Amino acid sequence: MRESTVTTRTPSRSEAALSPYNAAGARLVDNGYSAIPVMPGTKRPGHFSLRQWRGASQWQRYCERLPTDLELAFWSTWPDAGVCVAIDHRLKVIDIDTDDPELLAAVLAVVPDSGVKKRGAKGFSGFYQGSAAIVSAPFSVGDERVVDLLCFGRQTVLPPTLHSTTGLPYHWITDDTLLDVSIDQLPVLPDDIAELLAGALERFGYVPAAEYTRGEGDSLWSEINSTALNNFSAWVPDLGLPGLYRSGDGYRAIAKWRDVTNANLSFHRDGIKDWGNDESHSPIDVVMKVLGVDLHTATNFLAERLRIHQITANDGFDVAAFIERQKNNALQRTFHV
Repeated sequence: MRESTVTTRTPSRSEAALSPYNAAGARLVDNGYSAIPVMPGTKRPGHFSLRQWRGASQWQRYCERLPTDLELAFWSTWPDAGVCVAIDHRLKVIDIDTDDPELLAAVLAVVPDSGVKKRGAKGFSGFYQGSAAIVSAPFSVGDERVVDLLCFGRQTVLPPTLHSTTGLPYHWITDDTLLDVSIDQLPVLPDDIAELLAGALERFGYVPAAEYTRGEGDSLWSEINSTALNNFSAWVPDLGLPGLYRSGDGYRAIAKWRDVTNANLSFHRDGIKDWGNDESHSPIDVVMKVLGVDLHTATNFLAERLRIHQITANDGFDVAAFIERQKNNALQRTFHV
């Protein structure tokens, strides 16, 4: 592990012009933060290969370790690479996604002040340290996600990355930043911070998510799909689907991959269906379609949010091709009956 140091070096103009990762990545890692590249125009860790950006499928490994000097040098050459920090067992982030003054005041009344904050489109994110007992938790009021407690296994995008919606750079709103403050200098969150946030948001209509229900299956993929159907609130809001709203115990939304405007996509415990074209989808299918990622990345996206052990190694077995062969074999057997 690289030794944690504090540096005040200002990136040169040529560095900043090359990419946000090149401008900030090495300094963040020198300060003890696991800085990894972000695919341009998104909030997702990415990989650049054969002159093409793709979503990174195994980025969670950097929640366990810092990038090496070789990785840093390699990533710094990737064009337009944004920068994010993969959150380890100690770093904590409170992401406040609202500019409503009353909501802000209620949250800030129970959250310790942090001297390190960044802003994207609205609200801000404060940076802290804390024990491993603090785990990620979402907080929604009505259909709007207003606060996220981000902990181990998650990531947060940092300046000067361009925001995926506004096209403007994230920016620090405090004099101190992660570029010059080590994790030892961040304020400490209490272990009951999730309960404090829940209590602060109750008067605005916050209702805790339904009790977590683990699904069953004879494989990791079937277990994840089953669990996802039992716990929509743990992952559906994170997809960023347009027109999303609660419908009974599930959701309705617009199937944005079909370039439509009607909320024909239905999330129900009996299944997920696009009524616009009469197609049914598994949770993993939906994540792949919405985020434009491969099976491995979609599986990890759900596993991370459903508290299921993630796939952290790729043994080279093409699961997608295997599933497709199984479907084709089933069709052939049907036609020969």
